[in-house]
Amino acid sequence: MIQPGSGTTLVELPLRYSRMKIGSKYLAFLVCLLVMAQLIHSCSSDDHCPTGYSGENCESIDTAQIQSILNSGVTPLALYDDGIRLDQLYGMVYNNGYIFYLDTVDGSGLVCDTTDLTSGAIWGCSGKDIGDLPNASNLPTNPESEVGAKIGDGSSNTDIIVGSCNTQGIGARLCRVKGSEWFLPSRGELHQMYLNLHIRGLGKFVEETYWSSTEHDATSAWIQHFGIGHRSSYEKYYHHRVRAVRAF
Repeated sequence: MIQPGSGTTLVELPLRYSRMKIGSKYLAFLVCLLVMAQLIHSCSSDDHCPTGYSGENCESIDTAQIQSILNSGVTPLALYDDGIRLDQLYGMVYNNGYIFYLDTVDGSGLVCDTTDLTSGAIWGCSGKDIGDLPNASNLPTNPESEVGAKIGDGSSNTDIIVGSCNTQGIGARLCRVKGSEWFLPSRGELHQMYLNLHIRGLGKFVEETYWSSTEHDATSAWIQHFGIGHRSSYEKYYHHRVRAVRAF
């Protein structure tokens, strides 16, 4: 306010003070806006997503991070349901082995050990037709339909072999020595290891013959050659490689 004729500003200091107060409030308002913007950015960024996930709702998966996601406790089925293909899951480490089979309905699956247990072991009990063990006398099919050769038969086959054959150092027993949950794969399971791992350069297999737990008859059991893919019955007293398997 100016007093008429005096040329003097009567309220100069109060006005300056008011201007200072208005400037401080404006600055505080700007600071609040910046803080809010940062909070909004943080909420919309990928920082709030678990490892390997991104997007506003963490709906996208970085396929290069699949192993890290599995290591964090996410199951193979959950990843499959989120759009990860089976071929992207196979060869990943889960439950102490390489994934080579997943049932996409119930989430069960199979992994094989990361190395061979031996470069050569006999199947055992040559000349003995193990009574409770189904004989697979038919040629292999894919998928396997013969009892004792199917996916899911390896564990029970191994139980019967170990319980009926006292020979030490046989393939089935070597698997069980590794742990009660490990077993010698059935013919069908071994073939899945070949298809889903080895021919894709995964699994660290050798291009030689591997034993299955599937018995052919009293003198022979089924093997698979990982070099040419051939499956055939072989005399039980021959030495072949052994790779243990476990279920999840």
